[in-house]
Amino acid sequence: MILGGRITEASAKRLKDGAVKGLNVNIDITSVKEEEGALLVSYTHKTDYQDEVAELVIKGDIIIQEDAKVRKEILEGWKEKKFLASEFAEDVLNAISYSAASVGTLLAFTLGIGAPINLPRAKLNIEKGKAS
Repeated sequence: MILGGRITEASAKRLKDGAVKGLNVNIDITSVKEEEGALLVSYTHKTDYQDEVAELVIKGDIIIQEDAKVRKEILEGWKEKKFLASEFAEDVLNAISYSAASVGTLLAFTLGIGAPINLPRAKLNIEKGKAS
């Protein structure tokens, strides 16, 4: 269960004038660790406005409560393979996307560019090995 989150860093850069031709969104889970009986998932969310018109970078943490056994499994999977179980990963990615879209909208406004789209709910498809 997601308890909350916090933004630790946010930046917006207008790189040049011009029309935005698309968005490229990249979410990088940078660490997963245990803190005070909860999991702390740190991330970097980057939105590139194509073609090199602007970029938004949001860094933060998601705080998640799981029972001890599940926490241990998640931490072991992360330490060994930098892997998150599908159901857990879906919740984390959706929390990150929601937070980044909210903050990103304000950052985009300051640059005079369109807000980053709020991505549909992430759902991992294990059979094909791709997010959908």
